[in-house]
Amino acid sequence: MKIGVIKDPKQGEGRVGMTPENVKILTAEGHEVLVDRDAGIGAGFSNEEYQAAGAKIVDTEEAWTAPLIVKVKEPMPSEYGYFKEGQIIWGFLHLAANKECTEEMMKKNMYAVSAENLIVDGVQTLLKPMSALAGRRAAYLGANYLEAQYGGEGLLLPGIPGIEAGTAVILGGGNAAVNACDMLIGMGCHVIILEKSEKQIAYLEDRYTNDSVEIIPSTQESLAENIKKADVFISTLLIPGAKPPKLVTTEMVQSMKKGSVIIDIAIDQGGTVATIEAPTSHADPIFVKYGVVHYAVPNMPGAVPRTATIALSKGNIEYLVDIANKGIEEAVKTNEPIHTAMSVYDGKVVSKALADSIGTEYTEL
Repeated sequence: MKIGVIKDPKQGEGRVGMTPENVKILTAEGHEVLVDRDAGIGAGFSNEEYQAAGAKIVDTEEAWTAPLIVKVKEPMPSEYGYFKEGQIIWGFLHLAANKECTEEMMKKNMYAVSAENLIVDGVQTLLKPMSALAGRRAAYLGANYLEAQYGGEGLLLPGIPGIEAGTAVILGGGNAAVNACDMLIGMGCHVIILEKSEKQIAYLEDRYTNDSVEIIPSTQESLAENIKKADVFISTLLIPGAKPPKLVTTEMVQSMKKGSVIIDIAIDQGGTVATIEAPTSHADPIFVKYGVVHYAVPNMPGAVPRTATIALSKGNIEYLVDIANKGIEEAVKTNEPIHTAMSVYDGKVVSKALADSIGTEYTEL
């Protein structure tokens, strides 16, 4: 099969969906890999390294001629014109927040494999390292944007000897939250985690036994009460394939400390904060509303593309090989994780969560 590796045009996105090592694996299987010129530069991989691994370096238009397209992020409107009948798109697509993109794929009877929804033993295994990166970045970004020059309250989040550290409140207790919490504890912060699942609460209580972390059952009431305490508020909620609800209301934001910071890690999928009407970007990452600094960059791991690319390419290669070797129809039948990741199949929306989110017909796969 011919495979196109695309240079993502999304602002601030330096990741690439395949390393030269991945290219070696696919070409050894007899496949042809077309790498969009300079696709790997942001992650530290040169055109020459891809060529040495067996890839052909081509322009963007030629890369898009391949029947299997490997991206990192969802296609942008500027890329819809490249879509081909029956083409397979692989990437972190987050289509619940991209109705137009989904509809364009449907028109061309395409196949969309949403890597973020790929589940192995109950875990979104390909999203996990990206969530870890986003959670860790959220901790130090929150500390950064508390500084006065950004509109923050002028608090040094870790504190100093004799001056108490600040408080971080995390909505959700999954992988991103744990990574954020670990960083924040290292800074010396007080952390409050709001989590709904009793099983996850038990895990968190076992993991964090010191007084610097509070684990509280998540309800709208406990959220409203604890968000007022936050110097930094981090929302980590993600529902596979679906838009999350706007749990953080305008009234809650208005109740927060002036100069506090909100970071919505879930903005890729639509976000949970009512006062964030649209994503921001790495070039213009924040805005201030009701006196609160809002950070809403949807591709947070794109700022650390070397680490992120190595992490994602280790996870995705076995599934890309399976699709390339068998074709998408057979791979979906025989590889359960690929089945879980399918959002659009031959132009039909086969994810119930996606269909409900964008208001279109659902077809069972």
